[in-house]
Amino acid sequence: MSALCCALLAAPPAGTNMRMKASPSPANPSAVTRPGGTSTIIALMLLMIGIMIASFAYVSSQEAALRSGRIESRHISIARQALMEADAAVLNAMVDGIAHGERYRAAIARFDTQPVNHFPARITLDGRQTSGIAAVTAVRRSWAAILTRIEAGDLAGARTLHDTQHVQQRTTAVITAMMQQIEQLDARNDHAQGNIDFTIKAVIILQLASGLFCIAVFLFAARRGAVEAEARALAVTNATRSREEVMRLFEMTDMLQSAQDQSDANMVLRATAMELLPDLSGTLYVFSNSRDRLVLSASWNLGDGPAPADTIGLNQCWALKRGKPHVNHPHGDKLRCEHHAEGAFVLEIPMAARGEVLGLFCIQTTRADGDLRLQEIAGLGTALADAMSLALANLSLGAKLRSQALRDPLTGLYNRRYMEDALQRAVQLAQREKHDVSIVMIDLDHFKRLNDQHGHAKGDTVLRDAASVIVHQLRESDVACRYGGEELLVVMPNCSLEDAAHKAERLRIGIAALSQPGIDVSASFGIASIPATSSSVHDLMQAADAALYAAKEQGRNRVVTAPPLIDPIRDQLLAAE
Repeated sequence: MSALCCALLAAPPAGTNMRMKASPSPANPSAVTRPGGTSTIIALMLLMIGIMIASFAYVSSQEAALRSGRIESRHISIARQALMEADAAVLNAMVDGIAHGERYRAAIARFDTQPVNHFPARITLDGRQTSGIAAVTAVRRSWAAILTRIEAGDLAGARTLHDTQHVQQRTTAVITAMMQQIEQLDARNDHAQGNIDFTIKAVIILQLASGLFCIAVFLFAARRGAVEAEARALAVTNATRSREEVMRLFEMTDMLQSAQDQSDANMVLRATAMELLPDLSGTLYVFSNSRDRLVLSASWNLGDGPAPADTIGLNQCWALKRGKPHVNHPHGDKLRCEHHAEGAFVLEIPMAARGEVLGLFCIQTTRADGDLRLQEIAGLGTALADAMSLALANLSLGAKLRSQALRDPLTGLYNRRYMEDALQRAVQLAQREKHDVSIVMIDLDHFKRLNDQHGHAKGDTVLRDAASVIVHQLRESDVACRYGGEELLVVMPNCSLEDAAHKAERLRIGIAALSQPGIDVSASFGIASIPATSSSVHDLMQAADAALYAAKEQGRNRVVTAPPLIDPIRDQLLAAE
């Protein structure tokens, strides 16, 4: 946002440079050189530039402090979590008498990857102040001694050592101190963010106030004569145009904040660019993670000009390599990008946020003076690119947050909360449109035994692979969710009980194919459907759960459908016949 503000305030109005140079009248140069007005404006401009430079430097320092604080907070959080997991491994070992060495070593290994300079400087242990590193070393030494005794079969000695050395109190003190430091860092980060926001707002307000003051100076000077009136009119026109461009850019930023997806953002950019730069054409490329290339996302005013490339490699563009705008010339004697098409001047502006490449904003023209024209609008083009960069970053962040809120992190399937909403919507739609909706409840057989015998890492792998089998065999309209633990659930709109059973059988075969030597993988399936077996969401879930239970009772690794729904009126009619 700070870069966008600086670009908006520093960039001159598009197309005004040449007109302003030619506007003073030769007969009355005093119209624009009156000492009082000129010196005041120069002083004000110097003040504005100084404030902008100081504000940019201050915001940059605050952003650097914010990044540093977040990195430090993340390191401490990871180290704290690793210590908590190591402590849990030691406590579990003292409870069940089994040394959880692998779990403990994994936690300690993760802890050791974090920089020690982020640890708390002083920690109170046993009533004495000691350094953070020394406190952690003491706790780790005690843990190692306890696990050694447990491995030797001396469980009682391990517990005695745990109590006599006050290991739990020391561990709690270390973890608490790290949490306090995280809270202090978060408070410092919040303060830095507040400083950044306040500075940006203050600079914008100051620039607007300075603009109004400049207009007032021009109005005052214009009363001195007819020639001065002409200069005043020109100044007002330029200021109005500048204000309109700034307001239009702020409107664009506001509209981009309401964009729901890439298509919405493209529409806003296209409309703004065609309004502010009607004589120029342009394209927008967006980075595709899956293809590791820039992909053409939007274009406007291309007309008979050269067709843009559909994709651009990151190593094919000088703007991306340099991290700054680059102009491609239509002639072969200038440095040009590999993807550049002959016949046009093209200003390419890289788009990035948080250190990641987001896209490439291109403005092109086939005019003979295209190089000069692109220089005139370079500031405006940068402002457009900055606004679009912020929008793309927000869209990407929003998509990540939505995915994290709705999906299970292990399997990638939707979580239970999303499943409940999706099932409710599917049932309501089925009842309204008079079609079927089925659910398949899945439970991996003997999953706890698999975890106990082969470890939780192997269990997680099996669960992920089973989820992958399910996803690859479903329709786009089906919704696969992790219901809880090793239980999965699939919502199948517009699918009868029989069709759901056939699909479940294919899923059962696919999951069974995950078996390996020494590891048997299978699943039990319970099928229910509306209206075949149930009449409501609650009944549907209960029927599927009962069918799943029956599948397990019958020996597991099978598909069982819920019994048909009992219709009292129909049964009475059949009995009467």
